[in-house]
Amino acid sequence: MIESFLPMLAVAAEPFDSPEYVFEVKWNGIRALAARDGGPWRLWGRDCAAYQTRYPELDVLQKLPAGTVLDGEIVQFQGALPDLDALLGRHSLACPRTIAHLCRQSPVNYVVFDALYEKGRCLFGQPLETRRASAEQLVRKLGEPRVVFSTGVEGRGRVFFEEAVRRGQEGVMAKHRASRYLPGRRSAAWKKIKPVHSLSAVIFGFRPGRTGFRSLFVAALRQGSLRYVAHLRVGFTDSVRRTLRTLLAQRVRAAPVVACPERGVWVEPDLYCRVRFLEWTPGGRLRGASFAGLVHPSG
Repeated sequence: MIESFLPMLAVAAEPFDSPEYVFEVKWNGIRALAARDGGPWRLWGRDCAAYQTRYPELDVLQKLPAGTVLDGEIVQFQGALPDLDALLGRHSLACPRTIAHLCRQSPVNYVVFDALYEKGRCLFGQPLETRRASAEQLVRKLGEPRVVFSTGVEGRGRVFFEEAVRRGQEGVMAKHRASRYLPGRRSAAWKKIKPVHSLSAVIFGFRPGRTGFRSLFVAALRQGSLRYVAHLRVGFTDSVRRTLRTLLAQRVRAAPVVACPERGVWVEPDLYCRVRFLEWTPGGRLRGASFAGLVHPSG
């Protein structure tokens, strides 16, 4: 039996071109490795937790040849684009009856981008382009619509990134064509390239902590009105924490100026900050939001 292992991870990078790299869509889903090694098929994630009971529609992976391990992403599509929020809601379920219903109503796909074992032979030491060729062939032979191969392009990373973002994808992965697979390690041979947006938001509350505050609640204009958009937990330097501790303490008020589902200490809405984020969620919140500095209200 092939033991479960952790997936290889990437580092963040800016868009670039290079003939030494293959560029593919960064699928907005849940990373998972799939194995078929003689017994029942298996599916596990970054913490090696078993996923197969959560996604029974992927039991088509049982048809893979014995001694196969694939790396890929579980994706729930809404039209042509992944719907991460719907997938995360599905991922947290434990009731077999509910899972079976959603399995029929809105099944997921397994998008494959690497082959790590073939016919029981470990491929970790093989170059990426060799492993991807094996993965593509395995997916083609499987012939199941729930399992698809993640195609890519070589060299033209900037154009590929711009086109992927224009279509609404999360970003792009750039992988060195000669890279070996390093289980559980983050390597510069693999790069994740995402668009980073920013906006000006008003601070209307905080969660207290030992340094004065642990995190901030911010609001921004959405459809003509001020609305809660993010809970900022990262991006604060020690200097900024000291400044904010004093400014927040001077502005405490009894109630928040906008509706907020969180509990906190509320402040007058006259402190503005720059917020970096990856994208808007369908619910009007900022995904991947971080504090990027205080700003003047006009900037």
